[in-house]
Amino acid sequence: MTYFRTAKVIKEKGGKYVSIEVEVNGECVVKNARITGDFFAYPPEAVDNIEKYLAGKKVTPSLIEDMQTLVNNVVLAGVSRDRFQNLLTSALEEVMKACRKSATK
Repeated sequence: MTYFRTAKVIKEKGGKYVSIEVEVNGECVVKNARITGDFFAYPPEAVDNIEKYLAGKKVTPSLIEDMQTLVNNVVLAGVSRDRFQNLLTSALEEVMKACRKSATK
């Protein structure tokens, strides 16, 4: 079975970091999304909600837009919202490109 996985990490000047891992199957459907780090999010369940929202969804440009809207409703401490959003977008775009490349083979 074909699958693609990416991991992206950023570290803020103050030492806070965020790691985002996304794994998709050959149809570009998210099997697993994991967001970790030493930052804070409010509401506390926001990161879990993002991970759950991604699970089982096909990675498309509209899913990436949905994620950006979802992140806009999260208050973050220790990492800027823009950097968090860019990291998540980058991870999703990377697996989407890998899926497209695989489909053209």
